[in-house]
Amino acid sequence: MLMTMTHLHLLMSLQLVGIAAFSVSGALVAGERQMDWFGVMVLGIIVAVGGGTLRDFLLDAPVFWIAQSWYVAVAAAAALATIPVARWAQKARRPVAIADAVGLAVFVALGTRKALEMDTSAFVAVIMGVVTGIAGGVIRDVLANRTPIILKKEVYALAALTGAILYVFADGYGVDPAFSLWSSIAAVLVIRLLAIFYDWSIPTLKIDPDEGG
Repeated sequence: MLMTMTHLHLLMSLQLVGIAAFSVSGALVAGERQMDWFGVMVLGIIVAVGGGTLRDFLLDAPVFWIAQSWYVAVAAAAALATIPVARWAQKARRPVAIADAVGLAVFVALGTRKALEMDTSAFVAVIMGVVTGIAGGVIRDVLANRTPIILKKEVYALAALTGAILYVFADGYGVDPAFSLWSSIAAVLVIRLLAIFYDWSIPTLKIDPDEGG
Protein backbone atom coordinates (compact mmCIF):
# COMPACT_ATOMS: atom_id res chain seq x y z
CA MET A 1 0.00 0.00 0.00
CA LEU A 2 2.94 2.28 -0.68
CA MET A 3 1.93 5.62 -2.11
CA THR A 4 3.83 8.27 -4.05
CA MET A 5 4.26 11.83 -2.84
CA THR A 6 1.50 12.87 -5.23
CA HIS A 7 -0.87 10.42 -3.57
CA LEU A 8 0.18 11.61 -0.12
CA HIS A 9 -0.57 15.19 -1.13
CA LEU A 10 -3.90 13.99 -2.46
CA LEU A 11 -4.69 12.36 0.88
CA MET A 12 -3.83 15.57 2.69
CA SER A 13 -6.14 17.51 0.39
CA LEU A 14 -8.93 15.01 0.91
CA GLN A 15 -8.56 15.27 4.67
CA LEU A 16 -8.87 19.05 4.42
CA VAL A 17 -11.99 18.70 2.29
CA GLY A 18 -13.52 16.16 4.68
CA ILE A 19 -12.77 18.23 7.76
CA ALA A 20 -14.15 21.40 6.19
CA ALA A 21 -17.29 19.65 4.91
CA PHE A 22 -18.09 18.03 8.25
CA SER A 23 -17.31 21.24 10.11
CA VAL A 24 -19.69 23.19 7.88
CA SER A 25 -22.42 20.62 8.50
CA GLY A 26 -21.89 20.96 12.25
CA ALA A 27 -21.95 24.75 12.04
CA LEU A 28 -25.20 24.76 10.06
CA VAL A 29 -26.85 22.43 12.56
CA ALA A 30 -25.68 24.76 15.34
CA GLY A 31 -27.30 27.61 13.44
CA GLU A 32 -30.55 25.71 13.16
CA ARG A 33 -30.47 25.31 16.93
CA GLN A 34 -29.62 29.02 17.35
CA MET A 35 -26.37 28.41 19.20
CA ASP A 36 -23.90 31.21 19.81
CA TRP A 37 -20.67 31.51 17.85
CA PHE A 38 -18.76 29.45 20.36
CA GLY A 39 -21.34 26.69 20.05
CA VAL A 40 -21.01 26.88 16.26
CA MET A 41 -17.25 26.39 16.52
CA VAL A 42 -17.49 23.57 19.06
CA LEU A 43 -20.09 21.64 17.08
CA GLY A 44 -18.09 22.11 13.89
CA ILE A 45 -14.91 20.78 15.51
CA ILE A 46 -16.63 17.82 17.14
CA VAL A 47 -18.26 16.57 13.97
CA ALA A 48 -15.00 17.01 12.04
CA VAL A 49 -12.74 15.06 14.40
CA GLY A 50 -15.16 12.89 16.38
CA GLY A 51 -15.20 9.88 14.06
CA GLY A 52 -11.44 9.76 13.61
CA THR A 53 -10.91 10.14 17.35
CA LEU A 54 -13.14 7.16 18.14
CA ARG A 55 -11.47 5.12 15.39
CA ASP A 56 -8.00 5.81 16.80
CA PHE A 57 -9.11 4.85 20.32
CA LEU A 58 -10.52 1.58 19.04
CA LEU A 59 -7.37 0.84 17.04
CA ASP A 60 -5.16 1.80 19.99
CA ALA A 61 -3.43 4.33 17.76
CA PRO A 62 -2.28 7.89 18.55
CA VAL A 63 -5.24 10.25 18.16
CA PHE A 64 -4.58 11.96 14.85
CA TRP A 65 -5.33 15.55 15.81
CA ILE A 66 -3.18 15.55 18.96
CA ALA A 67 0.01 15.21 16.92
CA GLN A 68 -1.31 17.45 14.14
CA SER A 69 -3.36 20.17 15.77
CA TRP A 70 -3.98 21.90 12.45
CA TYR A 71 -6.92 19.54 11.99
CA VAL A 72 -8.72 21.30 14.83
CA ALA A 73 -7.66 24.72 13.56
CA VAL A 74 -9.05 23.99 10.08
CA ALA A 75 -12.32 22.69 11.57
CA ALA A 76 -12.69 25.78 13.75
CA ALA A 77 -11.94 28.11 10.84
CA ALA A 78 -14.42 26.35 8.54
CA ALA A 79 -17.14 26.49 11.20
CA LEU A 80 -16.62 30.20 11.85
CA ALA A 81 -16.43 30.94 8.12
CA THR A 82 -19.90 29.44 7.79
CA ILE A 83 -21.47 32.10 10.01
CA PRO A 84 -21.59 34.95 7.41
CA VAL A 85 -23.22 32.69 4.80
CA ALA A 86 -25.44 30.68 7.13
CA ARG A 87 -28.63 32.53 6.18
CA TRP A 88 -27.96 31.96 2.48
CA ALA A 89 -27.02 28.33 3.05
CA GLN A 90 -30.25 27.78 4.96
CA LYS A 91 -32.18 28.69 1.81
CA ALA A 92 -30.11 26.38 -0.39
CA ARG A 93 -31.32 22.86 -1.01
CA ARG A 94 -30.49 20.68 1.94
CA PRO A 95 -27.05 22.23 2.63
CA VAL A 96 -26.40 20.32 5.83
CA ALA A 97 -27.08 16.96 4.18
CA ILE A 98 -24.92 17.77 1.15
CA ALA A 99 -21.96 18.99 3.23
CA ASP A 100 -22.35 15.96 5.46
CA ALA A 101 -22.39 13.65 2.41
CA VAL A 102 -19.02 14.99 1.24
CA GLY A 103 -17.48 14.55 4.69
CA LEU A 104 -18.97 11.07 5.01
CA ALA A 105 -17.55 9.93 1.67
CA VAL A 106 -14.05 11.21 2.38
CA PHE A 107 -13.76 9.92 5.92
CA VAL A 108 -15.18 6.47 5.25
CA ALA A 109 -12.46 5.93 2.66
CA LEU A 110 -9.68 7.42 4.79
CA GLY A 111 -10.80 5.50 7.88
CA THR A 112 -10.85 2.20 6.00
CA ARG A 113 -7.42 2.94 4.55
CA LYS A 114 -5.90 3.69 7.96
CA ALA A 115 -7.25 0.47 9.43
CA LEU A 116 -5.82 -1.56 6.55
CA GLU A 117 -2.46 0.14 6.97
CA MET A 118 -2.47 -1.07 10.59
CA ASP A 119 -2.89 -4.65 9.34
CA THR A 120 -6.37 -5.17 10.72
CA SER A 121 -8.66 -7.76 9.21
CA ALA A 122 -10.94 -6.79 6.34
CA PHE A 123 -13.94 -6.95 8.67
CA VAL A 124 -12.36 -4.58 11.20
CA ALA A 125 -11.28 -2.22 8.42
CA VAL A 126 -14.86 -1.98 7.19
CA ILE A 127 -16.14 -1.24 10.71
CA MET A 128 -13.44 1.39 11.25
CA GLY A 129 -14.31 3.04 7.96
CA VAL A 130 -17.97 3.26 8.93
CA VAL A 131 -17.12 4.51 12.44
CA THR A 132 -14.84 7.20 11.03
CA GLY A 133 -17.60 8.38 8.73
CA ILE A 134 -20.63 8.36 11.00
CA ALA A 135 -19.49 8.85 14.61
CA GLY A 136 -18.91 12.60 14.33
CA GLY A 137 -22.39 13.13 12.92
CA VAL A 138 -23.94 11.03 15.69
CA ILE A 139 -22.21 13.17 18.34
CA ARG A 140 -23.32 16.33 16.51
CA ASP A 141 -26.94 15.25 16.44
CA VAL A 142 -26.95 14.19 20.09
CA LEU A 143 -25.48 17.52 21.20
CA ALA A 144 -27.97 19.38 19.00
CA ASN A 145 -30.84 17.34 20.46
CA ARG A 146 -31.68 15.75 17.12
CA THR A 147 -32.37 12.12 16.32
CA PRO A 148 -29.05 10.79 14.93
CA ILE A 149 -29.33 10.42 11.20
CA ILE A 150 -28.22 6.77 11.28
CA LEU A 151 -31.35 5.96 13.33
CA LYS A 152 -33.61 7.44 10.69
CA LYS A 153 -34.82 5.72 7.56
CA GLU A 154 -32.38 7.63 5.35
CA VAL A 155 -29.73 5.73 3.38
CA TYR A 156 -26.74 6.85 5.43
CA ALA A 157 -24.93 4.08 7.28
CA LEU A 158 -25.68 1.81 4.31
CA ALA A 159 -23.83 4.22 2.01
CA ALA A 160 -20.87 4.25 4.39
CA LEU A 161 -20.86 0.46 4.61
CA THR A 162 -20.92 0.13 0.82
CA GLY A 163 -17.95 2.45 0.41
CA ALA A 164 -15.90 0.70 3.08
CA ILE A 165 -16.59 -2.75 1.64
CA LEU A 166 -15.71 -1.56 -1.85
CA TYR A 167 -12.37 -0.20 -0.59
CA VAL A 168 -11.52 -3.46 1.19
CA PHE A 169 -12.37 -5.58 -1.84
CA ALA A 170 -10.37 -3.35 -4.19
CA ASP A 171 -7.39 -3.39 -1.84
CA GLY A 172 -7.62 -7.16 -1.45
CA TYR A 173 -7.43 -7.65 -5.20
CA GLY A 174 -4.36 -5.45 -5.49
CA VAL A 175 -6.08 -2.51 -7.16
CA ASP A 176 -4.10 0.73 -7.32
CA PRO A 177 -4.42 2.50 -3.91
CA ALA A 178 -5.52 5.79 -5.46
CA PHE A 179 -8.22 4.04 -7.50
CA SER A 180 -9.43 2.16 -4.41
CA LEU A 181 -9.65 5.44 -2.51
CA TRP A 182 -11.53 7.31 -5.21
CA SER A 183 -13.87 4.40 -5.91
CA SER A 184 -14.86 4.28 -2.25
CA ILE A 185 -15.39 8.04 -2.08
CA ALA A 186 -17.42 8.07 -5.28
CA ALA A 187 -19.62 5.17 -4.17
CA VAL A 188 -20.52 6.76 -0.84
CA LEU A 189 -21.07 10.20 -2.34
CA VAL A 190 -23.22 9.01 -5.23
CA ILE A 191 -25.40 6.78 -3.03
CA ARG A 192 -25.83 9.47 -0.40
CA LEU A 193 -26.62 12.28 -2.85
CA LEU A 194 -29.11 10.12 -4.73
CA ALA A 195 -30.76 9.30 -1.42
CA ILE A 196 -30.95 12.99 -0.57
CA PHE A 197 -32.38 14.22 -3.86
CA TYR A 198 -34.66 11.26 -4.58
CA ASP A 199 -35.73 10.63 -0.99
CA TRP A 200 -34.48 7.06 -0.91
CA SER A 201 -35.10 5.37 2.38
CA ILE A 202 -34.84 2.06 4.16
CA PRO A 203 -38.10 0.39 5.25
CA THR A 204 -38.96 1.16 8.85
CA LEU A 205 -40.31 -1.07 11.60
CA LYS A 206 -43.67 0.30 12.74
CA ILE A 207 -45.25 -1.00 15.91
CA ASP A 208 -48.26 0.59 17.55
CA PRO A 209 -47.39 0.79 21.28
CA ASP A 210 -51.08 0.49 22.17
CA GLU A 211 -51.33 -2.95 20.57
CA GLY A 212 -49.10 -4.47 23.19
CA GLY A 213 -51.80 -4.09 25.78
